[in-house]
Amino acid sequence: MRLTLLLWLGIAMPLAAQARSDTVRLSLEEAVARALQVGEEVRMARAGVSDASGQVREATAAALPEVRGSVVYTRQFASIFQDIGAGDSTFGPIFQNSPFGAANAWTLEVTARQTLFAAGKVSAGLRAAKAYRRAAEEQLSETQADVVFRVRRAYLDALYAARLVDIAEAGATQAQAHEAEVRRFQLAGIRAEYDLLRAQVDAANQAPVVVAAHNGLDLALLAVKRLVNLPASAPLVLTTTLGGPDATLPVLTADSLSGPDRASVRAAEATVQVWEQAVRAARADRWPSLSVGATLSHQSFPQEITPFNAQFRRNWSADLRLSVPLFLGFRTVGAEERAQASLDRARAERDQLRELAALEVERAVAEVQRAEALLAAQRLTVRQAARAYHLANVRYANGMATQLEVSDARLLAQQADVNEAQSLRDYLVGLADLERALGRPVALERRPLDEILGPLSARGQDQ
Repeated sequence: MRLTLLLWLGIAMPLAAQARSDTVRLSLEEAVARALQVGEEVRMARAGVSDASGQVREATAAALPEVRGSVVYTRQFASIFQDIGAGDSTFGPIFQNSPFGAANAWTLEVTARQTLFAAGKVSAGLRAAKAYRRAAEEQLSETQADVVFRVRRAYLDALYAARLVDIAEAGATQAQAHEAEVRRFQLAGIRAEYDLLRAQVDAANQAPVVVAAHNGLDLALLAVKRLVNLPASAPLVLTTTLGGPDATLPVLTADSLSGPDRASVRAAEATVQVWEQAVRAARADRWPSLSVGATLSHQSFPQEITPFNAQFRRNWSADLRLSVPLFLGFRTVGAEERAQASLDRARAERDQLRELAALEVERAVAEVQRAEALLAAQRLTVRQAARAYHLANVRYANGMATQLEVSDARLLAQQADVNEAQSLRDYLVGLADLERALGRPVALERRPLDEILGPLSARGQDQ
């Protein structure tokens, strides 16, 4: 038996240590940083920025010289010139070493072309690409702000769910303690069997509440794991508390609420600039374009396939090309109309986003104020409900109250705790939503809860 026990401990202890080491402990700030680093939404937004940078390089290439090199081998199996000079020692070798009668031909060629004038189309394309990159970068910032808000809300939801578990388990403990007290009274003959039955039913009814609270916590933790890109089976411990350290709460300072600076509005403004340049580029197709080019080639017509011992002849030429669009079937007019329509739509979307950003700020401020006032009222209710439950227990122990009054007081106290946790969660989520609506971090300071909630909570504390 001793040997079996030692073997069991030797296996169980490393497994327990490994389970503890696999547990992920995350604070709210760590969860946000992890989501910004490995989250799928941010990764896709970063890919959009890389794509926009590639478009800028492509647009820049249109303003630079284009140089191409090529090596061409041609095998001629039959030619109308192959019989010319046959048997003639004078003209035969000439045709055999020329493009007309040679069986093998090698061409080494380098071409270069530079656009001299395109009516501003190249510069418009480059400015449009740079504006598109700015829009992608602002969209990345907006995505990051949205991810931060969703992680904070999910984290606070998980903390709220954990608080519900504590409240449910505390309610179950209170119900069981009251059941034991009623059992002692009933054995002593000073309480009826009906009171014991009600206490037993009341304690048993707390079990589904505890199970539901644990299930809600599991679902809330799964939401956090999804946002921070953790496996669903990974143990997760949240280290940040719902009420904050030392019973303090973050509050807005006097200079917190200024005008919104949303990245989505800046991205819409950059999109407007993209389509403004697109209109200019479409109009540039009405004008001629001028370019210059040069070609340097070396040709050889060896008797064998390989050109290593062949003699190459050089050909060098240059050209100046003027391209005039005489008639393109109204394609230029259609492209210009489409670009102008896209520009009008982008301007309308920008104006709409500005209005929505201002409205979101007003809504977020009102929500923070509502949650703060409700939190003050709920803290007073919690104190009153706890006092009422204590008095109900005292009255019942002295035979002045019924079992029903005790159960009602306990349920009211439990509901008051739930409402306070809900109000605190709403207040903290409202602050996170306000920061997202403003598009920038807001100035906050931590102050004691009773100082924040004002004289209403102070009166509840005096009671």
